[in-house]
Parts: sequence; structure tokens; C-alpha cells
Amino acid sequence: MESKPKLALLALAGLLLAAGIGVAAYVVSKDSVGLPVTKLDPKPLAPAVTRPRTATQATTTRVTTTVDDHGGGGGNSGRGGGGHGGDD
Repeated sequence: MESKPKLALLALAGLLLAAGIGVAAYVVSKDSVGLPVTKLDPKPLAPAVTRPRTATQATTTRVTTTVDDHGGGGGNSGRGGGGHGGDD
């Protein structure tokens, strides 16, 4: 039953410490945090003049085929390794 009062005291000490740090930060920086209000000049996001599109040429695509001629084609094709020995 001793742990509940210790826990409550520790929680209270943590809250007081946090409040003290907050007050100290406010006192130190109360005159230097504010920023002056400035008006931003709006800049256009898009160009004012658009240029006409140029005609694009149709592109051709070449079709290529790949022949698998590695010689083999067993059931274990593509399964790494390559050792064909017995158990060591």
C-alpha cells in the first residue's frame, strides 16, 4: 500500500516541474517571441501568357521477343543454388 502515495507524490512533482518550466520559458521569452505582421505580395502561380502547343509526331514502338535458350528447363528452373551433390 506504500506505492500509491509514492506514485501520487511523483505525479504531483512532475506536474509542478512541468508548470515551473513553462513559467520560466514564458518569463524569459515574453518580449522576444512576437513576430511583426507583414503583408505578403501575391505572386501569380501560372504564367500570364500561354504559348500554343506544337504538333507532336506519332512515335512508333518496336516489338521484341526474347528466346529462352539457356538449355535446360527442368522443374527446378529459376530456383537458385545449382549444387547437384549429395548431403554433406
